[in-house]
Amino acid sequence: MNRATWLQDRRMQKFRDVLSRWERKELSAMEAGELLGCSERQFRRYRARYEEEGLDGLLDRRLDKASEKQVPADEIAWMLDQYRARYLGWNVKHFHEELQQRHSFRWVTAHPSASV
Repeated sequence: MNRATWLQDRRMQKFRDVLSRWERKELSAMEAGELLGCSERQFRRYRARYEEEGLDGLLDRRLDKASEKQVPADEIAWMLDQYRARYLGWNVKHFHEELQQRHSFRWVTAHPSASV
């Protein structure tokens, strides 16, 4: 079980615990939201999804989607082969510049300080 799946399971357990306390009127919706780290409105949304879909309604749907920025594995293998065969010992900056000039390399990794 990877970390994201474990955290999701933990969040679902915590939600069920908080929901049962809310149903017993030990907590208000606002307090329940605070315990879950969300707003009262988000708690109500979670509760409605839980009532409609059960535990599946609480799953984080982002975990199933692949990133749009993910580079295909065969292209990564090509790049590594190029480095090992022709550019061994080059630093990253010069290797990247050479790939752009000679091979029309198009992947760009944004630096955190770069403007979008």
